[in-house]
Amino acid sequence: MIYPHRIRLRGPWECIPVEASTGVPPMPRRVTMPGRFRDHGLTAFAGRARFIRRFGYPGQIDDHERIWLTCAGLEGVADIQLNDLILARDHTGPFAFEVTPQMKRHNRLEVAIAADSDSAGLWGEVALEIRCSAYLSDLEVQQLADGGVEVSGRVRGTCDSALELYGLGDRAHVHYQRIEARQEGTPFRFVVPARQPPAVQVRVDLIHVSTVWYTWETSLGA
Repeated sequence: MIYPHRIRLRGPWECIPVEASTGVPPMPRRVTMPGRFRDHGLTAFAGRARFIRRFGYPGQIDDHERIWLTCAGLEGVADIQLNDLILARDHTGPFAFEVTPQMKRHNRLEVAIAADSDSAGLWGEVALEIRCSAYLSDLEVQQLADGGVEVSGRVRGTCDSALELYGLGDRAHVHYQRIEARQEGTPFRFVVPARQPPAVQVRVDLIHVSTVWYTWETSLGA
């Protein structure tokens, strides 16, 4: 398996408008994510709506694996619940929660969004993400004045031994280090040297023994 392994929760979702700023809330409907209110037929809607997705347990989870609930983009103010457990209140923006202990054979996710306009909604991909107990986070790239690229991030989580971190620029190895995982995150930083033509693909691999525990890749403008 390649980590993180994503299981997209695209549909069907139940959409239940429960409160409208003016007038009567629209009728409930089934929708597919990602999408904003207007994509679900709630044009010019302002108010509060509940989005509900039911799903099963994602197969066999090994001891070194964890289940995360992620969303790449949320506009509005949301209360997020999984199996009636509150994960967040008054949340805005993307989110990622480890939910391994909360998962059941049958699961119910509810995202209640308060919206000022029909641009609100879960506009980013919602997914279950299978990660290992240690993973990459806070990844950033910055173009340097000399044409190189600085890559930074953190290794979060737990592991009973040191991990190996590899950095690649256009498939060429440019960085290697051994690194410990910590819950608060162990920072790392390296530079992809300038080259002609400029590097446009950067990848970071986090490896435990011979298994890639997390891989991240991004493309930069040529």
